[in-house]
Amino acid sequence: MKKELKIALLFLPMLLAGYLTAQSPEKPLSVGIFVYPGVEILDFTGPSEVFGSTPGFKPFIVAFKKEPVLSQGFITVTPQYSIDDCPPTDILLFPGGGTNSVMGEQKLIDWIKERAKTTQIMMSVCTGAGLLSKAGLLDGKEVTTFHGYLDELQKITPKATVLANTRFVDNGQVITTAGVSAGTDGALHVVAKIKGEATAKATAFYMEYDKWQPNAGKVNETAFIQDVRSLGLEAALKAHKPAAENHFPLYYPGELTDLAASLVESKPSESEAILRFLLKNYPPTPTLYDGLGIIMEKMGKAVPPDSRSVHQKLMAGDVDWAKRQYQKAIQLESGWMFFTEDEVNGLAYMFLNNKQNKEAQGLFVWITELFPNSPNAWDSLSEYYEMVGENAQAIAASETCLAKLSASNYDESRKKQYDKISKERIERLKQKR
Repeated sequence: MKKELKIALLFLPMLLAGYLTAQSPEKPLSVGIFVYPGVEILDFTGPSEVFGSTPGFKPFIVAFKKEPVLSQGFITVTPQYSIDDCPPTDILLFPGGGTNSVMGEQKLIDWIKERAKTTQIMMSVCTGAGLLSKAGLLDGKEVTTFHGYLDELQKITPKATVLANTRFVDNGQVITTAGVSAGTDGALHVVAKIKGEATAKATAFYMEYDKWQPNAGKVNETAFIQDVRSLGLEAALKAHKPAAENHFPLYYPGELTDLAASLVESKPSESEAILRFLLKNYPPTPTLYDGLGIIMEKMGKAVPPDSRSVHQKLMAGDVDWAKRQYQKAIQLESGWMFFTEDEVNGLAYMFLNNKQNKEAQGLFVWITELFPNSPNAWDSLSEYYEMVGENAQAIAASETCLAKLSASNYDESRKKQYDKISKERIERLKQKR
């Protein structure tokens, strides 16, 4: 779709790096970012940038009351929700700054306690840790905060161990970070935890945040991840069961992806087992196949090129080379993946925008061959044909798009969107005959 062109071009550096994970048909994770009078700007805008720039997350602003708040005396922030009408949250972030303005609100503290029962990750930045402390969420844990608040946090949380000189501390559900810019590090860590370090690196690359150091924090691994590391995935799955309420996952795919990467040298067979488990149980991604390729090469097997090499060739317009490598790859292993539909579709639009019509057409057609049941693939091809004046082909592609809609996994809103676009294009082009 043409409206995706701008997004595709925006994320093009990440396509070249080969880092983006597949777009999951699952519902994006809901990220509530709490603000209040005096909230530190970078404490909430840094993480907002991270979650807003990474596919699979849906951030929004929530406040104690549904009214504008003033940040650092000169920026007015209008929340979308108050704690009274806030939708369910998968991640809830509490930035620092003037937390004293809300620290005494018992209704807020009670709300935090209640949210912790169903929210997968409770995260603080800077003095926001004080709010988690008041809610009793830091007791018995290692935590961190802004360097000027370390002593105060230890004083109000005697049952916690407060760490200095630590960018973030991950205790599983509860993640605390140091001050101001460290919130961005913590948010990137959350992305890595859920989707893998490669995805977090892609977001950091897009943000031009070259100061991020993934290992600058402390991660206290869950018992499940510890058992996978020491006993193996199969044994760990037998020993642990997910919570019945299903609010708190036993693990995140990103944790397993990164664990597999760390075991390539010491336990290559276990690393392969983890990757194949993820490929079987989650939407496949180029990153997973790149990891599998590393292991196969280590075992002396023939290996397809990695996704970065394929992206570089595609960027240079060598579609035929990419097609040949893809055919070789799926002969080695069915389902091998160099890119997602969204990635290669964005690249095709880049060629179209640059008036490289031959390369654009080659990619748009190939996308419909790779993803024959995707309405978006056929809509994009139809849009290409209309833009270059091939109206008969555009009509045929739009008709195919319509035919694919009913069986697609798109939600009703997206189905209606494609239905409207396709019918309007068909009508418009028929009138030109």
